[in-house]
Amino acid sequence: MRVERPTLIREAVYDRLKSAIVEGELPPGARMGEVELAEKLGVSRTPVREALLRLAQEGLAELLPGRGARVRVLSPTEVAEVYEVRAALEAEAARLAAQRASERELEELARLEAALHEIPKTELAEQTRADTCFHARLVALSHNRELERLFHQLDAKLALARRFSADENQSPKTLAEHRSIVEALRSRNPEAAAQAARAHIERFKALVASRLAKALEVTP
Repeated sequence: MRVERPTLIREAVYDRLKSAIVEGELPPGARMGEVELAEKLGVSRTPVREALLRLAQEGLAELLPGRGARVRVLSPTEVAEVYEVRAALEAEAARLAAQRASERELEELARLEAALHEIPKTELAEQTRADTCFHARLVALSHNRELERLFHQLDAKLALARRFSADENQSPKTLAEHRSIVEALRSRNPEAAAQAARAHIERFKALVASRLAKALEVTP
């Protein structure tokens, strides 16, 4: 089986643009013109157009007829709904993880939690990646593949919402909340783990909602 070069180019363009959105390089509302992106990436407009279409289908972009696309801006209602679902899923994942995760798995999660402390305070993108990895691993420790699948269906909208909380990933309160989750898991206390996970996500829900509301107030 041979992989054709055009396929590699299409995937590379898509991966590059998706990473730029997920990591905040292209924030919500940012324009993504086909011509400009093609020139910047050194490719033709066709793979750019295909990438923008895929990103729109995933909910990360909005197509602008004749003008390319822009990164989606979530509505306050969407933000509230996605965090409500996330809180429910992570709380249940933590509850199950306290019962099902092995000691080795919990040690790995503890290392991920500790690693976030070591990232330089100016490296917000790296902090976001570490935080995302911690939460994804927490859900994986539920050993419930259906729950994990549902959680990852939120990835696109969570990526759009993270712009409003990127500077909070390494705050003392966030680090303390992560530690509380890990300690409850290691104590094998399902209810405490679920409560700690839910409280953490609900605080971020309120924070993101507040910051989004302020951003919308100043948007022309």
